Amino acid sequence: MSVVRDIHEPEADVCLIEDDDAQNRLYARYLERMGLSVVVADSGPAGIQAVYKHRPRVIVCDLQLPDISGVQICRQVRADPTLDGTYIILITASDRSGPKTRALDAGADDYIKKPFDELDLRARVQTALRLNRLQERLRLAAQTDGLTGIWNATHFRRLLEREFARTRRYGVALSLLMIDLDNFKALNDTFGHEVGNEVLQGVARALQRSIRDVDIAARYGGEEFAVICPDTRLPEAARLAERIRIQVAERVRSASYPQVCVTTSVGVASVEDPRASSMDGLINLSDQALYESKRRGRNRVTRCDEIGDVIGPPVVQVGEVERLRKEVVALSMRSKELCLQSVWALIQALEARDGYSAWHSRNVTVYTKILVEAAGWSDAMRSAAANAAMLHDLGKIGVPDALLLKPRPLDPEEAAVLRHVPLITCRILEPLRVFETEIQMIRHLRERYDGSGYPDGLVADSIPIGSRIIAIAEAFDSLTCDRAFRPGKTLEEAVEIIADASGSQFDPEFVALFQRVLERNPELWHAQMERTRQPIDDEEFFRLKQLFCA
Repeated sequence: MSVVRDIHEPEADVCLIEDDDAQNRLYARYLERMGLSVVVADSGPAGIQAVYKHRPRVIVCDLQLPDISGVQICRQVRADPTLDGTYIILITASDRSGPKTRALDAGADDYIKKPFDELDLRARVQTALRLNRLQERLRLAAQTDGLTGIWNATHFRRLLEREFARTRRYGVALSLLMIDLDNFKALNDTFGHEVGNEVLQGVARALQRSIRDVDIAARYGGEEFAVICPDTRLPEAARLAERIRIQVAERVRSASYPQVCVTTSVGVASVEDPRASSMDGLINLSDQALYESKRRGRNRVTRCDEIGDVIGPPVVQVGEVERLRKEVVALSMRSKELCLQSVWALIQALEARDGYSAWHSRNVTVYTKILVEAAGWSDAMRSAAANAAMLHDLGKIGVPDALLLKPRPLDPEEAAVLRHVPLITCRILEPLRVFETEIQMIRHLRERYDGSGYPDGLVADSIPIGSRIIAIAEAFDSLTCDRAFRPGKTLEEAVEIIADASGSQFDPEFVALFQRVLERNPELWHAQMERTRQPIDDEEFFRLKQLFCA
């Protein structure tokens, strides 16, 4: 079957513009043997029409045409940014340098001198197609998000601008979805950035499965996504948003941590709303609807007609934006510090009931800090692990004194009550959103590496990394502290017991780390063990409080 196509067909690799029918047929046969799709035009105006209609990757054009010249066609193509990347080869019978120079100055990429053979044309066109493919890959790379493969924020704004202009020109509907992953920072801090990246990729795939062919999905930034919905009114867009929310919750999982549940908050806005009188207004309105979903508890969809009036985004200088950003970060850190200081009152109440519990929390914090520093964790992960270590026993406030202070070993039922302490701690801390990462670590402290633990029976690496390292620090202190019903183990005895549980209760990698760290500086661990056996004075209490709140 011939690859020479009628000018009305929708696409082409090459557009031939030549007023000599015999030459056109000859060139077309050459290109046919290369397996390319071709459109032909016998005049300059017809050629321009074919270029706009079929958007060919390569134009092969005679320099001398009876109506408009090949140089004029070059200039017209190069003046249109929508035709960027189109490769132009001019054909000339002239030996003079003047026409060739004018052609190249006008934007031609190459030229062929008549007469030429099939091999010459083939080589020039193959070079043109290779460069075109390279340009296309570069253009696509500049427009897509490198992690998820969907459109990036910059290209998203271009596409939204185009669609918004279309609504103003033709009066068609347009809606916008802003989608944010819930508690993503806690997920990143708990399971690591590789798992976070895996989740982001899964969400992008879920978006592409859920949206229609005409919809446009993009990664707006960080853990936030956007979907442009052309010709879509608000109720239809809200239904799509709900479909996306359910799809993400049911389908997005990490291969390493299948228990991780990902939820989203979605805001939906439409140009039907008078507040969306501009593109930025539409974005702002959908953002406000998203924030309302967060405020109402996350994992929900909010329409713009469900929220009150919103104030448009202020116009500020870049320097002012950066100053405000830093101020917000500082306020957030201060807020967390104030929360920590408030929780200290509860820790002191716990100490008044059971001195062991107070010392236990402090010791586990010290040991955890030593281990996470040796592991080379980031500052954020070190801080979260230390906070979780200090807070993990807070739930003992809900345990009766008779059980907490029992002077003999607990029976199985009593031990089961204490096993729930981390979950009680999580319930106490849950209203404090600044502790999202710490809550994840505390919740899974009673998991076991072999999967026989509590509450979710997680196995090996599916247990949060912070939980795995704190569990070793907690076990060491529990073994070495004196209790009412037994004296504490020696350092050597405790290390042997923990080593025997490597691979069953504890992560072997962290057990090995624990042994290496302790062997390098056993005096540090001995000193902390001995400090536990001494009454705590005001100066020491203040020092430990400063350590905790740092």
